Amino acid sequence: MTEDAPKSLQDARAFIAGYIETPLPAVRMALSAAFGHVLAEDIVASVFLPRFDNAAMDGFAIRSGDIGPDGAAVLRIAQTITAGEATVPELRAGEAARITTGAPVPPGADRIVVQEAAAVDGDTVRLLVQAGARPHIRHVGEDVSRGDTLLRAGMRIGPAQMALLTALGLRSVLVAPRPKVAVLSTGDELVENPGALAAGQIFDTNRPMLSHMLLAAGAEVTDLGIARDDPEAILARLVEAAADHDLLLSSGGASVGFADHLTKIVARRGFLEFWKLDMRPGKPIGFGDIDDCPILLLPGNPLAAAVGFALVGRAILARLEGRPANDGGFLRLPVDRPLARPVGRIDVRLGRFRFDPQGGATTVEPLPHAGSAGLRFLALADVMILLQPGEAEIGAGELVDILPVWQGFAG
Repeated sequence: MTEDAPKSLQDARAFIAGYIETPLPAVRMALSAAFGHVLAEDIVASVFLPRFDNAAMDGFAIRSGDIGPDGAAVLRIAQTITAGEATVPELRAGEAARITTGAPVPPGADRIVVQEAAAVDGDTVRLLVQAGARPHIRHVGEDVSRGDTLLRAGMRIGPAQMALLTALGLRSVLVAPRPKVAVLSTGDELVENPGALAAGQIFDTNRPMLSHMLLAAGAEVTDLGIARDDPEAILARLVEAAADHDLLLSSGGASVGFADHLTKIVARRGFLEFWKLDMRPGKPIGFGDIDDCPILLLPGNPLAAAVGFALVGRAILARLEGRPANDGGFLRLPVDRPLARPVGRIDVRLGRFRFDPQGGATTVEPLPHAGSAGLRFLALADVMILLQPGEAEIGAGELVDILPVWQGFAG
């Protein structure tokens, strides 16, 4: 590790942006399997949407010229058109066509009168069109024109993007593959759940938590299990995983205790780029490589591990997927109570959303601080609150940086 290694969170994220210069090679994937992946190409429309003029409401298709000065018209019902019909006869003067939502508008018609404004009598219909009423026709290209750039490379495919890509008729898309991440917990005190605890032992909470944070962020996860505090055993497990993974993620063993081996292990087989950041919790976060595979070292305390992954781990995944490392999903919202501002480092607090029904505003309620090993309030939190260092107190209603705790797409 060099003397100019990053110490601040901002510098660490900037370092990662430059360290991972090339994203994972893009792959072409069937659209049906692409949910949750990041686009590796711009999507340019080759068709119009809608593809044909269609009815936006159930009612009657008519010619506007048949409407009298008083807004009334009595017309012969010449045809009935339902969604999915391939050919539709032209509508002539004095005629109306009963039509359902999504059905093609017959040639000659330029308005749909909703069925609530219609009174049917045999094969005729009396219509009353209110002044200023909408025509209720969705025209060709009203939503999308051929040649429009609709989605940009770097956007994640969610439910709405799936709908648009499907509507365009695409069968496949070029995407970034899911980063393959191997997750390891270390510590003699850890036990797999379910299992029996002896004195001094705890269940391993970090591995399931981090694995699901990775899955939600779009990664493919390999569970390396629990490694005891044996440097050789830990190194062997990481070296084996480095051969066919894009990122290694460990928790525990990254502090300064006599049994904390991870930083030394990384230095033996690769290079430790940075270790310890000016933030709390999560100071003993490290980043480097083993056999040219990036590795993120996270603290063993659950809250510190969650904070480290949210602020640094997601930046690594972003670069592997071809997205900016600083595209971290930060928002700004007011806090609902005063907070002491930290000195000399970033403090990360947990919070949850609060909606004021009277003022109509959403604020963030800071949760009690229970230390970096606490799980109770982590389970209740919506967001992490990033308090930047300074002298003046943060007042109620002042904007602060927040980051959703559980963000991303499960796939």
